[in-house]
Amino acid sequence: MSIAAASPLADTCRFPERTTTCARDFIGAACRYLLLATPAVLIGWLIFLYGVDTPWGDQWDGMAQLFEKAQAGTLGLSDFFAFHNEHRIFFPRLIMFATARLTNWNVRAEMLIGWMLLCVSAMSIRQMAKASGWRDLRSCFWLILASNVLLFTPLQWENLIWGFQIGFLLPLAATITALWLATALPRPFDFVGTMILCLVTTFSIASGFSSWLLVAPVLALTPKIATSRTNFRWWLIWILIACASTYFYFRGFAQPHGHPSEQHGLSHPLDALEFFLAYLGSPFSSGTAFDKTFIAEISGGALLVSLLALLSYLWHCRSEKELLGRAVPWVSLGGIALANALLTTIGRVGFGISAALPPRYVSFSIMLPLALLFLGALVLQDGQARFHIAKQISAARLSCAIFASVFGLLFLLASIHCLNYWSGFQHKRLLGKSALTLSEVLDESEGLKSYVHWSSASFHPRMRTLDQLGYLHPPLLRTRQMSALAADPGGETFGQLTNSGRKDDGDFAAGGWAILPRQHRIADSVLLAYQNERGEWILFARADVGSPLPAVSQALEDETYRYSGWLKSWAPEQLPAGTRRISAWAYDADAARAFQIGEASIAN
Repeated sequence: MSIAAASPLADTCRFPERTTTCARDFIGAACRYLLLATPAVLIGWLIFLYGVDTPWGDQWDGMAQLFEKAQAGTLGLSDFFAFHNEHRIFFPRLIMFATARLTNWNVRAEMLIGWMLLCVSAMSIRQMAKASGWRDLRSCFWLILASNVLLFTPLQWENLIWGFQIGFLLPLAATITALWLATALPRPFDFVGTMILCLVTTFSIASGFSSWLLVAPVLALTPKIATSRTNFRWWLIWILIACASTYFYFRGFAQPHGHPSEQHGLSHPLDALEFFLAYLGSPFSSGTAFDKTFIAEISGGALLVSLLALLSYLWHCRSEKELLGRAVPWVSLGGIALANALLTTIGRVGFGISAALPPRYVSFSIMLPLALLFLGALVLQDGQARFHIAKQISAARLSCAIFASVFGLLFLLASIHCLNYWSGFQHKRLLGKSALTLSEVLDESEGLKSYVHWSSASFHPRMRTLDQLGYLHPPLLRTRQMSALAADPGGETFGQLTNSGRKDDGDFAAGGWAILPRQHRIADSVLLAYQNERGEWILFARADVGSPLPAVSQALEDETYRYSGWLKSWAPEQLPAGTRRISAWAYDADAARAFQIGEASIAN
């Protein structure tokens, strides 16, 4: 045989159709993977676009005090185990504390970790599908794509651009991964892997103990090769650790201050049922002209009935061990939504039904429709193989298609509608960053309470500790000289001071509009300064930006600037006697830079 005849190149020349087929397969596979990755990439881009590097809300209670204690040398392991409301967030605290040490508490890093946890969840769901019989990606491509769209939904924006919500996303990822390991790992590694992940879940969130109950059926019904004695030993260890971890979680538990009694649902069962259904249906409730609560309850009821119908089919076929083994991981996946809905109902139904609809719960409630996708596909496959009546099979497929289309449309409308909340949440965090940065030179008690933390008790000492550690970005401003903030507008228009003067009650007021064209958003705040006898501008007030001014957005031909209006009042005694001029400045809180937008004369 000649060298040329034996070479791969010669083989390719002799069989060009083989090369064409391989190239086509490669391009097809690449396109499929790119399409599957698109939901994750889009959510990552939204996080990058709207995430704000400043602590907010529970971060001051749940994390800032750890840094304060570390600075004082009093930090101990018990501080990580301490309850935060009803949650014992040991593992989330460990992750956030370590991340803060590495990044000087750049909370954007926590957002990145949250996104990565969703990626882990997506990969675990794909592996669950593989372990459930869908070995080839092509055979379940549309199911995986739909699950990625649901998993990386922008509806859970509060969890994605608030770093503290690692406390929700970590137990979610751990539970999903535990369900996969329970199906995929051989014995006894399945027990070991699930024990570790269930411990992580238990000490991350109040509902974490339910992970033991969700994983147990998967371990029991997935066929594994092991002796009876080995099974008994590992089940005993597994159950003992489950009981011990649950006991230690609830040891020392006390009802959080201001929370309603857990008995409220028992005395008001109808309220509890409505709350439970609204929790399950919340991902599909917004974006229509109908009442959000009504749509949530109807959607939750429809999803629950669908699950019960599928479970009744599985019960009817309970002698089919292979079918049960393939279906039980998806039943447990849907159980994540049911368990969290039930426990949230018990703890929060007393707040009213609106407490079932916050976007942070979507990360859990979306698990039910996601599980129904795979359960429905399994039941349709099994029904087609078991019953050879074409008319009934076609009717079942049509019903599933209509059901999925209705919920797909509701989900699409809700997703589009929620994009407004991303920019609104970002602006509130930037208002908070403005108030925080200026709080040492201005009285920002109201701004801090509205946009940073709702309680001022021990806030200022904690804020100064974080500033000393370099954990506030930018650091606290220590001077009222506008020269420390002033930046060159470079010929761009950042807004106007359109009116100023004295009101009937004797106070002064000024107003106008302000934008940040380089960041393509409304200004984070407007700063007001007076001119002293040396001609220097001295900061004396901050104004929120956010009033509707349609004329500005029309003039600039950009709807982004519709809410660029601002108005600020101040008492005469806030300015030195004899002040004659004031100026207004559009403030960029991220860069701690201000751009002058106008001056005006006053008679103080």
